[in-house]
Amino acid sequence: MRTPTITILILTLVACLSGCHKKPEPIVITPDIEKNHLERNHIFGKVKYLETETFNLQRDSLSVKDTADLKKLLAACDSLCDAPDYSSSIQRYTSDGYLMEFVKHGHIGNAYYRTYTYNNEARITGWNEYAHDSTLVTHGTYTYDRNGFLVGEQVYQGDSLVMSFAHTTDGIGNAIRTVQSFGKLKTATENKYNEQGLVTQITEYEPDGKVFKTAKIEYDNYGDEVNRCVYKAGDQMIEYTYTEYAQDGRVRKVIYEDKLHHVKEFHYFFDYDTHKNWQTEVCAVDGRIVYVKQRKFEYYE
Repeated sequence: MRTPTITILILTLVACLSGCHKKPEPIVITPDIEKNHLERNHIFGKVKYLETETFNLQRDSLSVKDTADLKKLLAACDSLCDAPDYSSSIQRYTSDGYLMEFVKHGHIGNAYYRTYTYNNEARITGWNEYAHDSTLVTHGTYTYDRNGFLVGEQVYQGDSLVMSFAHTTDGIGNAIRTVQSFGKLKTATENKYNEQGLVTQITEYEPDGKVFKTAKIEYDNYGDEVNRCVYKAGDQMIEYTYTEYAQDGRVRKVIYEDKLHHVKEFHYFFDYDTHKNWQTEVCAVDGRIVYVKQRKFEYYE
């Protein structure tokens, strides 16, 4: 007969082994149709306010040899506020992650802002865009079918319709074909989705119906976009974007290449806050820093 002490030790060991072999938490991928504005832009947390400052530097002294140089270079350069080309933007969100106001300030003092409205089902119903003097410049409206699927968008200047979008949707509301109308000119876009509801291919058509270009998108196991390849009509790749993430989902680096114009951009991200959102982005082209973005967040409690 086992003694009580041995029995306790065996039970403890079994419990420990059971705990050590727990299955990992299942990965939940949100379909594109269900994402709010923050999720579509890979922003974490319940953001209330986001301010972004952009400093276009383009200084010969700010060359980049490797990512370890970035913080050292930024610390050594003059105040970013002295950058000749400066702009900023402010975004305000609802507590459930939908954009309700966007304000843009340019480097020469010009500004505009846009406000958004939603219905009780969190579907966008319209937006108004104003100049710096609060004059209404343009506004947009949205149309839904009896299933609550978005089927139309309209853009107006004053009372004049200047642009419209007509969507054909699938059984869950994804736009699988969109016709854009600019007066008498019409173009079309077609989307394909995977079984997780993420768009995997976007094909744009010219007014005569010929294919203009096609983007093919690949995702990692967490549903985050990692590769985007854009092709001209046929198989010639004209653009390529690669995105690198940390294990916890933080975006670390984006490489974009314009193969037609032989331009390659490197976007580096660091200074993350407690919600895993980056606060500094550095963009380098041909080994030189061309702009720096800095973000400030305020969250709902």
